[in-house]
Amino acid sequence: MSSQKSGSRLRGRGRSMLGRSLQHPIHQEDPMSMMGNLFDIALLIGIGLLVMALSSFGLKDLLTNADTTIVKNPGKPDMEIITRNGGKITRLKQTENKTEGPGTAVGTVYRLQTGEMIWVPN
Repeated sequence: MSSQKSGSRLRGRGRSMLGRSLQHPIHQEDPMSMMGNLFDIALLIGIGLLVMALSSFGLKDLLTNADTTIVKNPGKPDMEIITRNGGKITRLKQTENKTEGPGTAVGTVYRLQTGEMIWVPN
């Protein structure tokens, strides 16, 4: 009779162990598979920070397809004009070179009391 009791105890333990293993299956995946998910998360965070930086500097127009003109350091010797027409980006840097030749006036430039310069096309 004692052998039946011990046998039933083993069966009971075996069943509970089997039940636990079905509840929590052991994943035998590659441990490095989570690195791909971490890379995706880091990429999304980086893009979010880039969008925030562009919007905080007032450069939201660079995120759209609209034609854009940006003047860096206006009125200073290292002034630069960046234009985007369609998909083409052009950078114009101020130089000390002078040129001569025939041409036509394309507008008038006014300097305000604040030092700001405004170009008014003809």
